[in-house]
Amino acid sequence: MLAVSDLLTQAGSFRLGPLNLSVRAGRVLVVLGPSGAGKSMLLDTIAGFRTPRRGNVQLNGLDITRLPADQRRIGVVFQDAALFPHLSVRDNVGFAPTLHGRRRDPEIDELLARFGITHLARRAPRSLSGGERQRVALARALAARPAALLLDEPLSALDQPVREELRDVLRETLNELAVPAIHVTHDRDEALRLADDLAILDAGSLRQTGPTDQLTHQPIDTVTARLLGWTELGPATRDADGLHVGDLPLDPAILAAPATQGTVFYRPEEVLIGGPDRHPSAALRVRTKVAEVVPTVPLARVLLGTAPPITALVLHRDLEGLGGEVEVTVPLHALRVIAPDSSSPRA
Repeated sequence: MLAVSDLLTQAGSFRLGPLNLSVRAGRVLVVLGPSGAGKSMLLDTIAGFRTPRRGNVQLNGLDITRLPADQRRIGVVFQDAALFPHLSVRDNVGFAPTLHGRRRDPEIDELLARFGITHLARRAPRSLSGGERQRVALARALAARPAALLLDEPLSALDQPVREELRDVLRETLNELAVPAIHVTHDRDEALRLADDLAILDAGSLRQTGPTDQLTHQPIDTVTARLLGWTELGPATRDADGLHVGDLPLDPAILAAPATQGTVFYRPEEVLIGGPDRHPSAALRVRTKVAEVVPTVPLARVLLGTAPPITALVLHRDLEGLGGEVEVTVPLHALRVIAPDSSSPRA
């Protein structure tokens, strides 16, 4: 297991933590947060490139907080690949095995094949594309046989098709590793594709941690909700006419999930447009007009003329016939009330 306890790191006026995190061997913890959240600082501290003000880092029960980076057995993959420019692709991948006398280690060839870079073995890093460099960087990190692996947004600078392809390769590789891995990103799709567990980091504070499915369906604060794809609808209010947000009536059962007051969030991909048979029991049901259709891909955005406005994400094949008045329903599981005091960080 890789774990940090009561970890506090500071750079200038920016403060990260104190926070507690752990990831078991064979699992991938993705730290998701916006730029400037402190994600890279966290990895730098775990890797030994930065000294914490307090707290400790443990790997397999051993306190490594004061060990130099090169003695921690932690592999790191950076956003810019950071390959050795004077070495060929094969020599980059084989750098760590060579240091340990394993110059002809068959694992080097296996890693070249795994990442589809065998044909690049004699090439220099400067002649490679961004995606090729990141494949080499991943292979080099694994060749060192690390006891833990840290990935600092290694896919963020790549074009989307290359990023999606390498994301799948990375997921397969991490699944086969028997070491704890921490991957940081600001990309929600990437996080959900790679993560066994999620940690939400914002402005140096840990907002929420837990299994990916739990955080996706049960965000406890507005920061987590927005980062995981929930859209704010507005404040929930109760009066003589019942519970509503703006002009939209809500099923009071929504308050059991879990707040008694606060801001209503919904998932746009769960909004249904059609007759009552589409969803016989809904927490929100209203008739309205389609205000605009934005043909984004893979899902189109349908802006509805409700007050407050609702956006639905729908398949392009379902756009036909969306004229005039339509019935809109949102199921209970796709609505959530987040209490006003939920903005404070929770670990």
